[in-house]
Amino acid sequence: MAQEIELKLAMADAGWRAFSRHPLLREAIAPPHTQTLRNLYFDTPDLALRRQRVALRLRRAGRRWLQTVKCASASRAGLSSRPEWEQPFSGHFDFSAIDDPALRTELETLRDRGVLVTVFDTTFERREWRFRAGGGELLLMADRGHIIAGERRETISELELELAGAPVDTLLDFAARLAATLPLRAESRSKAQRGYDLMTGAVLEPVRAGRSPIDPEGSAADAFRAVALDCIAHYQANEHGALHSDAPEFIHQMRVALRRLRSALRVFAPALPEGSADDLAQHLRALAGELGELRDRDVLQSELVAPLLGTTATPELNELAHTLHTLRSEVRERVIRALQDGRQARLMIALLDVLHRLDERQDAPTLAALAKKRLARAHTRMVAAARLAKSGDIAALHALRIDVKRLRYALEFNLPLLHANRARRALETLAAAQEQLGFINDLSQAGPRLLAAAGSNPARLAAVAQIAAHHMPRYRKIVDEAPKLLKRLERMPRPR
Repeated sequence: MAQEIELKLAMADAGWRAFSRHPLLREAIAPPHTQTLRNLYFDTPDLALRRQRVALRLRRAGRRWLQTVKCASASRAGLSSRPEWEQPFSGHFDFSAIDDPALRTELETLRDRGVLVTVFDTTFERREWRFRAGGGELLLMADRGHIIAGERRETISELELELAGAPVDTLLDFAARLAATLPLRAESRSKAQRGYDLMTGAVLEPVRAGRSPIDPEGSAADAFRAVALDCIAHYQANEHGALHSDAPEFIHQMRVALRRLRSALRVFAPALPEGSADDLAQHLRALAGELGELRDRDVLQSELVAPLLGTTATPELNELAHTLHTLRSEVRERVIRALQDGRQARLMIALLDVLHRLDERQDAPTLAALAKKRLARAHTRMVAAARLAKSGDIAALHALRIDVKRLRYALEFNLPLLHANRARRALETLAAAQEQLGFINDLSQAGPRLLAAAGSNPARLAAVAQIAAHHMPRYRKIVDEAPKLLKRLERMPRPR
């Protein structure tokens, strides 16, 4: 059995010319080896192998056929490590070389029952370069072609970096050099996963953050690793939907994932290699800024304007809504380009580098001590912000919303360490506060955009006034209840 360690990077079509001239390619041991690969993926009609996260593939390279079995891997920001068994194919499936008894028995049973059938195939051209690196070798493969499942087809346009005796840090260094100038995106889905999704016509659904993945018995570094990878998984689970669907919730969940990761950097900074939290925060800001603009546009349209549209809407309101839709479409096009221009890949590679170096810091506090200190700090900041917000100043309310959000994320991360009932009550209070303060923030963000879209047209300005009047009752209710809310936040017990 071999252990395959690789990093998969999707390439935007516009990047191939720049890639062909990339100076890194001149460092290869020899000219690239080019071949056309045909891959047939097998499973049972009810997809038994997919449910077990096993891929069975026949690959034709020239006149040779190879049989490959791959097992499930946990993809980390595009980096994956998984067991693999590969051997020549002689005309029938042979699983005798698989040293996992349960897997071998399962595959042999399916073969003997005659239920293994082709479910989809891939055909692509592969160019492969070899590099000397860290006492071993590293492979760089450029794949361009298609995944085909019946009448459905999807493009393959990606780079793969694979270790062949070289250490992981050389792979990350190579990847960083490529991502510095190329429109790359770390891809969490294998060709097999993409093929199955294409074959089944999988419906894209937004994915929300799950429960805290930390182990109370682990170290602070272990906790950050688990939380960071969970945030990246959350982001990437929604990325495909954002690129191929106009549904606003995908972008929202990606933005939540990045905000949670920023909070994790803040909470676990003392356990990270020196300076790494600030470096990662810069990468996060570069990616999150574009998402924030689109999210604000989505909220404006779907939550503030859409409730007024319909048979009773005035022509001026419909015209204003159309203008806002056009502006939102322009922002979305810019965001889709940004998601594929290399920013995402640079963030993922930088994060993987930090995770690879996590154990270097010897002065890191224990997880319990760190959680206690950081939660106390976040709680103190939130209470102070609640006191300042009593003035009713919009900027103070905005600052409070941010501190509420940071405390909420810190609580969610450390939930396994805390008294469950107390923590849940605190989270309920913080979630309610975040919703109310968020509505005030949405209105403040919407005002300038509505006025800009209306221009000096009196009828459109009247439509803006109509939108404001519609939401005024909820706004007044929140303002009237604000003193009670601020008092609850100010008196919230410190999490323990």
